[in-house]
Amino acid sequence: MCYDIYYTVKEHFQQQSMWINKLKSFLLNAIYPLKCFGCEKPGILMCSQCSQKLISMANRPICQQDMGFKKIIIALDYKKYLPKKIIKTFKYPPYIESLKKVLSSALITAIQKFPNDISYLRKNNFILIPIPLSPLKLAQRGFNQSELMAIELSQKLSLEYQPQLLKKIKNTKSQTNLNAQQRKINIKNVFRFSGHNCPSHIILIDDIYTTGATLQTASHILRQAGAKEIWAFVLAKG
Repeated sequence: MCYDIYYTVKEHFQQQSMWINKLKSFLLNAIYPLKCFGCEKPGILMCSQCSQKLISMANRPICQQDMGFKKIIIALDYKKYLPKKIIKTFKYPPYIESLKKVLSSALITAIQKFPNDISYLRKNNFILIPIPLSPLKLAQRGFNQSELMAIELSQKLSLEYQPQLLKKIKNTKSQTNLNAQQRKINIKNVFRFSGHNCPSHIILIDDIYTTGATLQTASHILRQAGAKEIWAFVLAKG
């Protein structure tokens, strides 16, 4: 009983914190000094020219097959100045949520370079599942960047979206400054399948691919739950 009360209270405060962060994100979006991330043109976060430049970068996506994935499609190179600056501002403070549109457009542009794949995914009823955040991280940020992109992809590509099937049950430290082995250890046993029947065909959505440890760990849990074929759509390669 004490266990149940603890988690009820914990969830209550996490919900409150998440709404506070949503308000903070809204205010930041409203008052953050507006200048284009690409050319610093005043009055706008992303001018049309820089938005087009970012999307044109996604016209040359990275496509690879490894770690048991049928295919991994990656839109952008995180090492380049413009993608890195925009993604960092989206994912880290000041957490500008409105950048989801241009970043999702870049990912969609990359995926649309493979029309035969899109037809295959639709025909076989693939399900979009974003890489989840821990409740603590979600409360801090106010949104899950991978989930926001998955929603956009679901609408644009006419694919079903089921974010509730994969949960992150542990809070982990950032992967940013960890090497490959440390990333594997850091992400070990942090995901849980949270459903009755696992879809047989799944697409994982993630923001940054570096060593692939996060995707590999998530796919392992889904395969244990019954998934047969897993793809991944990723915004950028680190």
